[in-house]
Formats: sequence, C-alpha cells, structure tokens
Amino acid sequence: MSKRTAVYQGTFDPFTNGHLSVVRAALSAFDEVVVLLLVNPAKTPLFSVEERKEMIRSAAADFPNVRVESYDGLLADYMRLHGLTCCVRGVRNAADAAYELENHSLSRVFYPSLQTLLFPCDAQWQNLSSSSVKAACACGRVPSAWVPPSVQQKLKEKYPNLVFFE
Repeated sequence: MSKRTAVYQGTFDPFTNGHLSVVRAALSAFDEVVVLLLVNPAKTPLFSVEERKEMIRSAAADFPNVRVESYDGLLADYMRLHGLTCCVRGVRNAADAAYELENHSLSRVFYPSLQTLLFPCDAQWQNLSSSSVKAACACGRVPSAWVPPSVQQKLKEKYPNLVFFE
C-alpha cells in the first residue's frame, strides 16, 4: 500500500493555531502532510521563508508525519514534480470556499490530476487569519490562543512590546 500524502500550501505569515487545526484534520485522512510554504512575490511577508519554516516545524513537532518545505513557483508544478495529486485547504466561511474553489480550478489548468480537499475550520478559528494576527500585533495585544508558542516567541522579537493575553 502506498503512502497517502497531502499538501497544505500557503504563505503562513505567521502560522496560526487555525493552520495547525487544518494540519490535524488532514492527518486524520492522510498518512503524511507536507506543509508547503509557497513564495508569493505579490506579498511582503513579516517573516523570512526560513523563519516561517522554523515556526511551522516547531508548532507541528508533535506530528512526525508532517514535513515542512518551501517552493518558489506554482503549486501545480510542485505537485507534478513530486508526483502528488491532493492538496488540502481550510475554509472559515463561504467566501473562503469560493476562493479555494477558484484556485482549485485554476491549478487544474496547469495540472489536471490535482484534487483539493476542503476542511471546514473549527468554530473558534472562523475569524482568525494571519492578517488578523498581524493587525493585532500592530495594536500591541494578541490573544495567546491565536498562535502556537513558537510563533509567539518570534512575534515578540518583531514587536518587543507585544502582550499576549488569555
């Protein structure tokens, strides 16, 4: 029997507990999950690729069947290059689902074998995004439940006066 591998792609700037919940959900359906940090030239990230990979590895340390990689190119090209066909995405609402279905259709133009599996997020993460974490950081206060401890540490390095609260 071959190993079932899914790819969970994103910029993860920063990686949140919502992202981690998608990893957990994907592990319930797959033998291995590759968290793929895609380099997006249209975005100006807060953290470098290596910093983000380090944060994700630390946050997913309890899952030996999670690999963290980065790729500078199209998801479809990465999938084809590695002989993979399934990616997973977390969705918080109908707008996310529509966005992910559009991306799926576009990716299939480049790699017709690609399939996308959508996982609805847990209710507690419905309003959480990397953008909302960064916005809260700019205001100086972030709920500690939003990001794993490894990410809290890195955010404190970027925002020395940042306060995490329960």
